[in-house]
Amino acid sequence: MGRAPALWTEENTKLMQDNFVAVSLSVLEYDRTDAVGQFLRDSGVKLRRLEGCLWCVTPGGKILESNLVVEKGKESFKPDFDLKGALEKWQALPEAERVPGAVQVGEMDTVDRQRAVLTPPPGTLILKLYYRAFMCEDNKLRYLTDNDLWHDEKGEKTEAKLVHRRITTPQAHPDHMWLSEAEWKSLMPVNPRVGDKFAMPAGIADRLVRRHLNPRSVYDGHSDGLDIASVSAAELNLTVEAVSANRVRLRLDGHAKLGQPPTPDVLAGKIASMSQWGYDPKLLGFLEYDPQKQVFTRFDVVALGDQFGRVGLTIGAARPGCQPLGITFELVTGDRPADRVPPGSASTARPYFDPKR
Repeated sequence: MGRAPALWTEENTKLMQDNFVAVSLSVLEYDRTDAVGQFLRDSGVKLRRLEGCLWCVTPGGKILESNLVVEKGKESFKPDFDLKGALEKWQALPEAERVPGAVQVGEMDTVDRQRAVLTPPPGTLILKLYYRAFMCEDNKLRYLTDNDLWHDEKGEKTEAKLVHRRITTPQAHPDHMWLSEAEWKSLMPVNPRVGDKFAMPAGIADRLVRRHLNPRSVYDGHSDGLDIASVSAAELNLTVEAVSANRVRLRLDGHAKLGQPPTPDVLAGKIASMSQWGYDPKLLGFLEYDPQKQVFTRFDVVALGDQFGRVGLTIGAARPGCQPLGITFELVTGDRPADRVPPGSASTARPYFDPKR
């Protein structure tokens, strides 16, 4: 539902931008012991399920529209979401409920740090990631279609054949990677010289490989770290390519081997693996640092390699054989709220910077 083009049309997007305040919520926030959790519980908003759950709620906590319905005690999602209807309900409310200042928001007071959404610490360098699964056909890459996603090994059940399809022509899935101020500063040698080569600091390399090269993050937003046993090999190196008074350019080269090796039938493209998975990406990137301002001005990295197995934890679909999966990393300023969304599955209760995660 959340990715269905029936909702995310240009008309609806403009309607949202002009008339609504968009808020993204985590299931953890429903049980917050602070004012945010109290508002959610008082309004009746339910966050137990996240497969595209949408709510329109007034500042006073009155629900106008939701795609989550309960019939005979069972929760399900409506196939559509009446955005215009929600706006009409809002406009039909008494003016006293709609005028600015009608609802007085008090002080936040104590914040429930164990359930609140994680925010980037001061000085954090933010990278925007995009995951994109492709199909290789006649030695050329093409985008996925619903027919390419199999729900069984032989392809008798595909996404296109489902009555209620969960995704349609999958788009690039976004995520973020954070580097603390101490971490990104550790990437720059004290006296860089052209030709110097060194390994990426272990903590950064481990998080990049185990959390952000996790192929099961695709389309789900879950980027929990892989366990160490899932990493057969990984190497990330930086080389100084250019040095001047206002720029130092580093080249990143690397590779990783994650998961299991494919079976002969998977390798031959005869079946889709529904129980096992593997990903063998190679990485290439370019980083640029301004010595005068002491900041990174560029951080472009791409990982590309063959992947087999399901393309997401909840979708339950896989591509036949070994197919390309690409992941891009690019530097963002963090000025936009959308760029400050925490890395998938990260919260204050599940520390993002904890090397054990």
